[in-house]
Amino acid sequence: MSLKRAYWGLPQDGLGADVTGRLTSTCPNGYPCDAFANAATYGDPRADMNKRLTLIWTCEPQRFVLSEVAISGLKVRMDCIAGPPLVPRTISIIEATWGSAGASSTADVTQQVRDICGENSTRCQVPAMAYIFGNQDPNPKVLRIRFTCNGQTTPGQQSLENGVADLRCERNADLGF
Repeated sequence: MSLKRAYWGLPQDGLGADVTGRLTSTCPNGYPCDAFANAATYGDPRADMNKRLTLIWTCEPQRFVLSEVAISGLKVRMDCIAGPPLVPRTISIIEATWGSAGASSTADVTQQVRDICGENSTRCQVPAMAYIFGNQDPNPKVLRIRFTCNGQTTPGQQSLENGVADLRCERNADLGF
């Protein structure tokens, strides 16, 4: 398991809240590991209860990309649970957009989502945060992702701003249902 990205700040602040470098020494003994959502940890002189910590980490051999968002004062437990998928299917991002639910213009964030998910993940949790994808519109935004599993089209996923889109390829038949 390894930390991929860490973001801290007010979600609506837009880009520039990457604090990955400040967290690389947070888990000296490996994982599982806790990361605390507080201003002091990230060199932030202004405490604000509306700030968020967003972490993205990878899990091997499952080929998962997991993420979690915590409000100020709480913590994120980075851990890898479960074994490899019974039938591993690789996620490929087709298209991703970020924008207000009713807006006629949305931003193409396909490459950013591909960067988060990587090349061979079998599950990918993508945080829908303005400080990752930008803040071109003050209205509440939606992250919409179209993807395939081993080349087969899926219904896609979406998440409201400050949530997490969970891209998965398992099928009920894989689990014995």
